[in-house]
Amino acid sequence: MPVYIRYDGWYVYFWSNENNEPIHFHIAEGKPSMNATKIWILKNHSFKLENNNSKVPAKILRHILAVMQVAVEEYIDLWKQYQKEIHYIDE
Repeated sequence: MPVYIRYDGWYVYFWSNENNEPIHFHIAEGKPSMNATKIWILKNHSFKLENNNSKVPAKILRHILAVMQVAVEEYIDLWKQYQKEIHYIDE
């Protein structure tokens, strides 16, 4: 499970065995969880909230998304290293 960033106790990560899922990341406080908040990355490199199961407070979520937006290309490269391919959700 690659952890991309940690922010104020929150982890941004993905599982290394995502089974050809479209590109996304999870956000969880403390220990990463399979049921954590999930954010899709769209073809235009914007984000779409799938769910907020981790109940990330709005202020923290906005900050993490802003950081991820600046680093989206780097994150995509990390995804490619583990998943080998990139698929996007249909909009």
